[in-house]
Amino acid sequence: MRTLKIFFVLTSVIFTYSCNYKATKEKVPTSIEITQPNDSTLIGVWKHMSPNGPMKIYFKENGTVETDLGDNNSVDIISSYTIKSDTIEFFDKEGKSCPNAGIYKVYNRGYTVSFDVLDDLCNGRIKSTSGFWVRPNHLDQINQLNSIIEKTDDIKSILHRGRMYLALQKYELAKKDFDMYIKRDSSDAKVYINRAATRFPYGFQGIVYDCNKAIAIDSTDKNAYFLRGLAYYALDEKQKGCDDFQKSIDLGFEILKEAEYNKCKEFW
Repeated sequence: MRTLKIFFVLTSVIFTYSCNYKATKEKVPTSIEITQPNDSTLIGVWKHMSPNGPMKIYFKENGTVETDLGDNNSVDIISSYTIKSDTIEFFDKEGKSCPNAGIYKVYNRGYTVSFDVLDDLCNGRIKSTSGFWVRPNHLDQINQLNSIIEKTDDIKSILHRGRMYLALQKYELAKKDFDMYIKRDSSDAKVYINRAATRFPYGFQGIVYDCNKAIAIDSTDKNAYFLRGLAYYALDEKQKGCDDFQKSIDLGFEILKEAEYNKCKEFW
């Protein structure tokens, strides 16, 4: 159970990949108006579903971000943040805070935003920043994508929608979109990892398959090893699972040293 809890807490590792939507004249009739959300910055409110229910984060222009762990109009954590290029650094100031800063790579795709941990050993902050996040008007945006996909079959819109469904924990719908995308483009390791995330907590063989595909494309992706390690361990192939956890640690996922220590100390 702790393994699956760690997976859900760290869903940011699965969801931190950019995909910019571009319309093409050949595929999009001129009568269709496609408007990419104008979210070039993080400023404003983002939401998602966590294993414990809905969550909300509010990035302010003054360099602070408020985290509402229950999306119930409360402020549970206040942090400062600084952004340099595609990297964001958090430092908790009030609430359920962590003593040291955390550094993440940030991906803003317009429809979704996500954070990939680069340097942070704080479980609480990883939990409060993890996963794909969507804007409060995400239902309107999904409806827009539905219309675009119905009329143009645009592959990038399918991927955007799949990741939005993942943020909302609509795993079956997300997997269908990732299946459609992979049938047309099987060269993106990140999409295999996204699809692997939809298979928890029962489709472990499928998770191994997707992660094998991802690793064959990009052998340096720590997230693929982490997810495959979870699957191997659940399939009672503990040595393989712990080997994958160690590989993920070597690639920068240092929090696993503590999170998986009790399970893997006899193998490490």
